[in-house]
Amino acid sequence: MTNPVPRIAVLDDDENWCLAVKRFFRASYEVSTFTDVQSFLASPIESYDLVIVDFTIAPNHRYEQFSNGIEVIQQLKAQITPPPLTMLTSAFISRNDLTIDSTLRTQADAIMPKDCGLDEILQTAKAMLNPKNNTGERSPDPGT
Repeated sequence: MTNPVPRIAVLDDDENWCLAVKRFFRASYEVSTFTDVQSFLASPIESYDLVIVDFTIAPNHRYEQFSNGIEVIQQLKAQITPPPLTMLTSAFISRNDLTIDSTLRTQADAIMPKDCGLDEILQTAKAMLNPKNNTGERSPDPGT
């Protein structure tokens, strides 16, 4: 019996970023992409093994209640038991930043700056989804 292919959801308002992640990850994972919070929340979230959420999600609808990716992650963790693993990405956090806000560290399982590149994001996703090979560190991020 073979293990099912891990499922990853990407929530980012940048369609080009979503397409790049989907193409880069497709050899190892089944990837679904979403450019707005409403369509993401309407999807079968509990079926995803990992959710990659952009920190700065522009509201797509006038009455959208979320102002950033942290709020989306908080809702996932409050409503789904057990919640999927979560990775927060941002173009506003640089791999050269020495510290990451403690609020971000407590919400997401990993924090990745987009400027670290897709290869590093893919390696972090693999480590998260295969904890046997993980060093035991809960939150790989550029500040450690």
